[in-house]
Amino acid sequence: MLNRRFFITGSLAALLPSMPVLAEDGRRIAAVDWAAAESLLALGVAPLAVADTGYYNQRMPQHLPAATHDVGPFWEVNLELLDRLRPDLIFIGAASLFMTPRLSEIAPVEVVEDMTGDKAYGRAAAILRQCGRVAGLPSSQVEAVLSNIEQRMQSLAARVSRVRPVCILLPDQSGSSALVYGNGSMPGAVVTRLGLQNGWQGPTNANGFTKVGFDQLMSLDDAVFMQIEIPSLAPQTNRALGNSQLWHRLPAVRQGRVVRMQQFYPFGGCISTLHLAEALARALQDPSGAGVP
Repeated sequence: MLNRRFFITGSLAALLPSMPVLAEDGRRIAAVDWAAAESLLALGVAPLAVADTGYYNQRMPQHLPAATHDVGPFWEVNLELLDRLRPDLIFIGAASLFMTPRLSEIAPVEVVEDMTGDKAYGRAAAILRQCGRVAGLPSSQVEAVLSNIEQRMQSLAARVSRVRPVCILLPDQSGSSALVYGNGSMPGAVVTRLGLQNGWQGPTNANGFTKVGFDQLMSLDDAVFMQIEIPSLAPQTNRALGNSQLWHRLPAVRQGRVVRMQQFYPFGGCISTLHLAEALARALQDPSGAGVP
């Protein structure tokens, strides 16, 4: 098994500002939504506060500035702390909409773009433009960032190996099933953008993923598995997989075509999108130089 951890590569890091600053007009922007937080960072804007900063730094490709405040998880924001921070605006995602009335008492609320299906890839660009507008940045600055990312995506698509389909999955702790990401998800959209075939062509939910038993993956005899890991659950999950006979019978596992990716969030923005694309390209080229078997 290819036990490789992917981090920000030099080419990805070169796209990101090294010293995030406040928004152009000094606006203090809090981001309960992680896609908004990383989009602000991609534009060189330091978020005032972000939900669950420690976990964010474990899951996302780029760490937050040390000065960014942690306001708790997205489903239970520390309203008292957020109020004391006096943000000018708060970004939230669809999962936090139930908190809108209470958050709007602190500052105006901006809901990030939410697109699935064939628009999943465009969501990252839409969020970046939305963040740039809210931060008061010139559109030329936002479009320059998007252009750099798109050029990198084109470069990856031009050189990625398309010999095998790719199945992006998140095994659970049962040792018998996993979430798989289909064509309507952000991971599935990245696979398509690179000209690759998604190994999972079965039905999915509205967000483009579904839970399947390992037996349903048995037919993917020539696929490469990109195994997403959640750091806090990795010990239990790996222990369950180690004891799972069904997991070890899967062709990709038996033949060493499994690549682990720890720092990834399937609902992320432009940097997460590019990070996954680079990870896929490297996985299909080979961690050792000879290519995935």
